[in-house]
Amino acid sequence: MEIVLRGIGVSPGIGIGPVFLFDIDSIEVPHYPITEVTAELHRFHAAVETVRKDLKRLHKQTAHVLGEGHADIFTAHLMLLDDVAMHEEIETRLNKERLNVEFLLNDLILRYAKVMKTIEDPRFRERTNDFLDVGNRILVKLLNFERPSLEHIVPPSVVVAHDLSPSDTANIDVHNALGIATDVGGPTSHTAILARALEIPAVVGLRYIGAHVKSGDILIIDGAKGYAIIRPEPATLAEYAAEKERTDQRRSALLQIEDIRGSITLDGHEVPLLANIELPVEITSCLRVKARGVGLYRTEYLFLNQNALPTEEEQFQAYAQAAVALKPLPVTLRTLDLGGDKFASSLQLSPELNPQLGWRAIRFCLERPDIFKAQLRAILRASVHGNIQILFPLVSGIEELRRIKQVLEEVREDLTYRNVPFRKDIRVGSMIEVPSAVVVADMLARECDFFSIGTNDLIQYSLAVDRVNEKIAHLYEPAHPAIVRMVRDTIRAAKAAGISCSLCGEMAGDPLFTELLIGLGIDSLSMSSVAIPAVHAEIANTNLTAAKRLANRVLGATTIAEVRQILEERFKKKGAMERYLSRISPQQAN
Repeated sequence: MEIVLRGIGVSPGIGIGPVFLFDIDSIEVPHYPITEVTAELHRFHAAVETVRKDLKRLHKQTAHVLGEGHADIFTAHLMLLDDVAMHEEIETRLNKERLNVEFLLNDLILRYAKVMKTIEDPRFRERTNDFLDVGNRILVKLLNFERPSLEHIVPPSVVVAHDLSPSDTANIDVHNALGIATDVGGPTSHTAILARALEIPAVVGLRYIGAHVKSGDILIIDGAKGYAIIRPEPATLAEYAAEKERTDQRRSALLQIEDIRGSITLDGHEVPLLANIELPVEITSCLRVKARGVGLYRTEYLFLNQNALPTEEEQFQAYAQAAVALKPLPVTLRTLDLGGDKFASSLQLSPELNPQLGWRAIRFCLERPDIFKAQLRAILRASVHGNIQILFPLVSGIEELRRIKQVLEEVREDLTYRNVPFRKDIRVGSMIEVPSAVVVADMLARECDFFSIGTNDLIQYSLAVDRVNEKIAHLYEPAHPAIVRMVRDTIRAAKAAGISCSLCGEMAGDPLFTELLIGLGIDSLSMSSVAIPAVHAEIANTNLTAAKRLANRVLGATTIAEVRQILEERFKKKGAMERYLSRISPQQAN
C-alpha cells in the first residue's frame, strides 16, 4: 500500500529508486564471560587504532572535498578515541565484571543514546552524537561486522536512515545516491548541507520512515515539497517519473545553452539570479549554472563542527577563495549567524529555553566583539581580492544597525593604522528578516547600501512557526498575505531610499513566486544553485507589466488559499519552462 510521509525538504529535486536501508542498530552483540582481561584490552586497543586510521582517511577526504573547516569534525572524533572516561570505564568494568569488551562498550553506547533522547540543547546533542558515531565504529571493528557503507551504493538507490553521522555522509556515493530520507534532522543538519552541496534530493525530519520501509522498496523523494512516497501506486510512480524526466531534461537543456543573455524579462527588465552557498565546493555549481554572483554566503559553517574557533587567517583564506573564483561578480558575506538551530562546539553557549528568539546572530556578535572583529577584519582583508559586500543578519532596528556600523568603523581604523589594505568602498547591507525591521525599513534604508530579505526567518517570526520543527512544518507558508505585504513594504522602503533590494530565502528559488516577486519590484533573487535554471526560465517568460498586474491581484487576496490559487493558475497557464525551451534552437539545446 502506498504511504505518503511529509518531512522537511532540504535539497530540491526528485529521487526515485529502491531503498538502501542504512541501519547499524541491528547489530547483535554477544554476551559471555572472559578469563583474560589483558587479551580483551588488547582487542579493544587494536579496534581503536583501526578506527583511528579510518578517521584520518576521512579527515583527508573531507578536507579535499569540503575544506578544512568541515574536516575538523574528524579531528574531534580522533580526540574522542582517546577519551579518558571511556577507556577507564571499559578497563574498570573488564576487571570487575569479567565480560567481553564489545558487550561493555555496547552497554556504554546504549546509555549515551538513552541520555541523548532527553537532551534539548542541540549543542550537547551534537557532542553525544559524535561519541555514538565513534563508539559504534569501535564496536563494528570488535565484532568484525561488515558495517553498511555509503561509499558504494549498488544498485543506485535512495538512502534511508534514522540519521546520518558526519562520517557516514562524508563517505556517500554521490553518483549512485538518488536521494536521502531520514527520520530526524533539519535544514542546517550535516546531511542537509551535504545534500544541497552535492545536489542530491533530500527530505529529513520524516520521523517514522525507517519503520515503514525495507530494503528494495521503491521510494520517491520530493526534496522541494518535503514528501517521501513509499511503495507508490503505478499512477503516482508514473507521474513522478514523468516530472523527474521533464525536470532533468529542462535542467540539462538550460545548462547547455551557451548564449544566455542574463535573466531578462520579455520586455527587457533584468532580474539577476545569484546563489546561496555555505561550502567552498558549491562555488563550482554556482559557476556552472551561470549565477551572477553569491547573494548569500553563510559564514557560520566555518565555525560549526570544530573544537576551536577558526582563526582570522582561516576565515580570510575562505573568503578570498570565493572572491577570486567569482571575480568580478559580487560575493555577499553574511556575518556570523550562530544560535537558534546552529551551535558551534567550540563556544560554550548556555542552553536557552527559546534559542530562536535568544542570543543569536548579530546579538551574539555585538556581545562578543573579539569574535565579531576578527571576522570583519578577515572580510575587509579579503575584499581586495574581489567584489565582496557585507550583510548583517537579524537586524531588528536602527540602534542595532548603528552599533554594528560603529564596530565596523573601529575595524576599518585599525586596519588603516596598520597599513593593511582593504576596499574603502565595500558595500554594507542589512537583512530584513524580523518583523520590526520591516516596520522601520525606511529608517534602516537610509543607513545602509542594500537590503536582503531573508524570508526563511521572516516567515518564522511573523507566523510564529519554528521552521525546523517537523510537527508544524505545514504551517510554514510563504503564500500568507502578511508575508507578501511585508515583502512589498520592504521593497518600497528600499526604492524610496535609492538602494537595491534582494531576496535570499527559499521563496526566491520557487518558480511559483518568481513573477509575483518581479511584480512587487524585487531587484535580484538569491537561491540554491540547483534552483537557478528553473527560475531563469520563469523570468525569461515573464512580462514586467503583467507581473505588476499579478502582484496587485495577489495583494488583494485575503487568504493563503486565494494567494496560492492565483499563483498556481497563473503558473500553469504560462508554462514558462516549456515555452522557454521551445524557443531554443536544436543546436543550443543539444
